[in-house]
Amino acid sequence: MYQNISTCFPYYMMTLQGLQNNTTNVPLLNNNYQFHGQNFPFQVPIQARPPGDNQAQPEPFSPAEIIARHGGYEYVIPPLYKRMIAEFIDFLLLFILKLIVTCIAVDLFGLIDLDKFDFYKFSEAYDDYKYALELTTELLFLEIIYRALVCVFEAFCLSSSVGRTGGATPGKALLGLRVVTASAIIPVEGRPRETVLLHPGKPLSFLLALTRSLIKNFLITLLFPLCLILFVFRHNRTGYDLACGVLVVEENMFPPRRHAP
Repeated sequence: MYQNISTCFPYYMMTLQGLQNNTTNVPLLNNNYQFHGQNFPFQVPIQARPPGDNQAQPEPFSPAEIIARHGGYEYVIPPLYKRMIAEFIDFLLLFILKLIVTCIAVDLFGLIDLDKFDFYKFSEAYDDYKYALELTTELLFLEIIYRALVCVFEAFCLSSSVGRTGGATPGKALLGLRVVTASAIIPVEGRPRETVLLHPGKPLSFLLALTRSLIKNFLITLLFPLCLILFVFRHNRTGYDLACGVLVVEENMFPPRRHAP
């Protein structure tokens, strides 16, 4: 009796399926489907359950977990006065570049009319705002050209790391400083100088170096002297270092790679 019912039950279900008015494009016959050694002549389609909107997203890893998983490179954090001296050296070199750009713009291209820079004439027309606006517009255009060259120059220096780890501007190179990527940083205890483990510790790409240079130059230009507060972050990082995920470190040709304790 039981064997007869189990044999006829699939055909009974096929009869009910044929009597339904709704049609579906999903094939219902599947003679190859087996379950515990029995052949079923049909298969009921099962729709995939959409993922819930309120499912918990995986939490991001902490810096210690990232370095424990991938390892980190050990570097020494330079004192703040070294960065100041390096910036002063770069300022002197870029000031010479600015003089060269100004001479080229005035002598070769004639971008600036020197007759307008007559201080006696300016004192007579000090209340003429159109004259002052025309004068400052030419200077602003020249300053924009200079800032663009400075950004490209710094980006090229920071992204060029042939045979070394990390890039450096001329001032940083003279003082033994390098700029590397650092998305995860943890301090190393028990060292005479401030030492950190960082990941990934790779050289900067040209796009990342250019972004850092643009943020740096515009912050210093537009927020001076408020830009001085950007040097108070941990590990002597500046605001543009944090924004780009980089760190200035002491040069080390072969930094040891360690894992977080």
